[in-house]
Amino acid sequence: MVESSEPRWLVLDGYEDEPAAFGVPPYVGFHVRYVCGVMESAGLNYEYMTVDRYRQALKTEPESIARRLNTCLGVVCIAGAVVPGKYLRGTPISLKETQALIRSLPQGTPALLGGWAIRGWKQQGWTPLRPNLFLALQDTDATLHHFLERGEWKHQRRTPEQWTKWAQAGAASKAVTDHPDLGTEHRAGPLTYEVEVYQGCVRYKRG
Repeated sequence: MVESSEPRWLVLDGYEDEPAAFGVPPYVGFHVRYVCGVMESAGLNYEYMTVDRYRQALKTEPESIARRLNTCLGVVCIAGAVVPGKYLRGTPISLKETQALIRSLPQGTPALLGGWAIRGWKQQGWTPLRPNLFLALQDTDATLHHFLERGEWKHQRRTPEQWTKWAQAGAASKAVTDHPDLGTEHRAGPLTYEVEVYQGCVRYKRG
């Protein structure tokens, strides 16, 4: 990985693995694309990294990762639940890895964590105490946009207009151009877009 001397945001793709939101390679999830779409629309300098590349860098380039985290403007991480079964390739980020990431950040660095795993962990009682850390329980992209605009953390839902804007910007963002499965000009990779058609799966209650 090539380091940049200019401070920038880090978007960590912890992979989503939901019935309506495939984001484990070779898929690239739509929620992380929306987050990158917010970055693109705001004209911010940012780095996109998959959790697999992050894990590899922790082993082979620990000093480089430490410098990235110490100098970044902020971190956004999308975390998906690990489902039963065997993953043939990438595995979503775990709670243990997420906690280690939080501990690695300097005090005060903005950190936004979103995705279904974050909601699940919070419901199970996970409440990390750290300045400027926010667990998004609604739309991570809209919550990030609100923070960038207002300088405060607040749960937000995206509007239809924002949905269109960030989806289109995210389709050509670094979540795609810097994804390891994209391939090259001479040899296309297996990267596959997941498309959102609804806010998750329909669930019915009986009683």
